[in-house]
Amino acid sequence: MAQRIALIPTYEPDSHFPELAKEGSLAGFQLIIVDDGSGSGYTELFQKAGEHAVVLTHSNNSGKGSALKTGLAYIQEYFSKDYTVVTMDSDGQHTVEDALKLCGYAEEHPDALVLGSRALKDNVPLRSRFGNSVTRFVFRLATGLSVHDTQTGLRAFSCGLVPFLLSISGQRYEYEMNVLLACAKQKIPVAELEIETIY
Repeated sequence: MAQRIALIPTYEPDSHFPELAKEGSLAGFQLIIVDDGSGSGYTELFQKAGEHAVVLTHSNNSGKGSALKTGLAYIQEYFSKDYTVVTMDSDGQHTVEDALKLCGYAEEHPDALVLGSRALKDNVPLRSRFGNSVTRFVFRLATGLSVHDTQTGLRAFSCGLVPFLLSISGQRYEYEMNVLLACAKQKIPVAELEIETIY
């Protein structure tokens, strides 16, 4: 089985963050955490998380896209070829179980980008539901492809896609949409697996 790496970009995480790192480590993930300029007030949290992970630090807040690319560049340099990466948000919206599920699918479909798709039905804030509906519609107009959850941060892919992902522009949240647009342009398959919706 391919080595599994969980990449978690974060900015000013809450007190539950070290527990997520511990859970991921116990599940067999090699964890790479990117502190995107959270500052000295979060040092203790990152020290605790660092007991289970490699922690990379931006001196200033550079944006989610920048943090993801910092992590991907580190992975490309320090890990040998046979691995699968899953990106997770640090705010508790993604479960380790769902991360494992996406990794399993990505290992069976190494040419695909695998998205963890939230049902976005019940108990979802109106702003989240509306925002995803708009971006889903715009994405379909631009590409002809239908992706249910364009805004999900839970994504898995094989090592072969890392150079491609590093080549995509974007420093902040636009990076994740740019990835989907680039995949559509390059005919890279995008698969969706339904995941638990947590708010």
